[in-house]
Amino acid sequence: MGEPEVVDVETVNVGHLMGYVDGEREEGNRAYKAGKHSEALVAWKRGLDAIAQADGLPMAVADVEVVLRARSVLHSNRGQALMSLQFWRRAIKDLTEALQVDPLNAKALWRRYKCHRALRSWDLAEADLAALLADKLQAAAGPQLLSAGVTPEQLTEAQREVKQLKEAADAEAEATFDDRLEEAAARGLTELRERFEEVTLRNGLRGNKELAAEIAEMLTRPGGVTAQFVAAVYCIEEEDAEVLLDWIRKASAISDELHGVV
Repeated sequence: MGEPEVVDVETVNVGHLMGYVDGEREEGNRAYKAGKHSEALVAWKRGLDAIAQADGLPMAVADVEVVLRARSVLHSNRGQALMSLQFWRRAIKDLTEALQVDPLNAKALWRRYKCHRALRSWDLAEADLAALLADKLQAAAGPQLLSAGVTPEQLTEAQREVKQLKEAADAEAEATFDDRLEEAAARGLTELRERFEEVTLRNGLRGNKELAAEIAEMLTRPGGVTAQFVAAVYCIEEEDAEVLLDWIRKASAISDELHGVV
């Protein structure tokens, strides 16, 4: 048996790759500073797409860190642009990707905190602040935060503010729980009635004054009634029969409650 064939696979030319990526990053930076956020997003996406083409290909160990750092920065930059457009959830997606690549990207973490705060996601905002104040991140990326004008004292103050905002939101939610529950129930009842009316109209049952009474009577039979049976009786789809049954059950329950039936 002969010697196994040795396939010589060349490593990625990271110098060439990063030349292109850096160019797109700089183009995006210029566009962002000029207020052209959409153009900036597109340029940074081109840089990310170029990096993605190198995924899984051989690369010198020293170059891997360079490429990963660039990927994290591009995602973080996109997050900042999306924040400027107030697309908070889309920004969180890019910023989270930046942090998955580089957990010590302090700017991305700070930006994600601000997104969570804007969305009033207090628990997530608190978690981001705790991560920003962690010893490991402060030791590795504290200077990066300082360069962005974010001091440990500011982070601690932000923690205090978020805690107060969370407590206020929790108190408001508890105080208005019954009202919100009633509103949700009313919306659900209205939606159910509208679905019932849509089904009866679509199936030619609108105007059938006996329909509700007939189905209500079926429901009181021993063993109840199935959607399959109702569908067969009225020659309709089972899904439509489920809608009819849901509404009649709810309407009957409300009627019983109003008339004191237990």
